[in-house]
Amino acid sequence: MDRRQTDMKSAALSIPKNCRVLTIHGSKDEVIPVTDAFEFDKLITNHVLQVIDGADHCYNFNQNELASVVLNFIKSS
Repeated sequence: MDRRQTDMKSAALSIPKNCRVLTIHGSKDEVIPVTDAFEFDKLITNHVLQVIDGADHCYNFNQNELASVVLNFIKSS
């Protein structure tokens, strides 16, 4: 899926209400603005948003925190 050609609002609204969704976004992402993550958070019903402070698009220096967020989300189900 090419994000640039996708209607992200429609895609977000098409997610089933009972589907848990985790979005992890870096505050210093140079590819996708962090504001996009906050917009998704408003649209997706069963959504957890975690912004990793200082992380770039590839989480080059934040991989341990990234892994921790994912594991905590999985364990919380």
